[in-house]
Amino acid sequence: MQKKHKNKMEQRVLLERATFEFSQEANCLSHRDASESLIIECESSLGIDRDEGCFYVLKTESWSIDNEQDLKRLFERIQKVIKNK
Repeated sequence: MQKKHKNKMEQRVLLERATFEFSQEANCLSHRDASESLIIECESSLGIDRDEGCFYVLKTESWSIDNEQDLKRLFERIQKVIKNK
């Protein structure tokens, strides 16, 4: 009986959008005390759960990466959180 209630509750609770905030130490060309921040918003016209995915909006003043794998790891981390049901 409790399982039925849980499934019913899960059906009513939908993930509409999500925002992820990341921070890291600044690169060697920045001021020593500076840090970098990156906000990634996950948006969807119908909601993330209804669309089964989202598009990404990146917001930053400065975010340094060594290679494309750095960004790939961030998006993989986001996907793990969003897909964790």
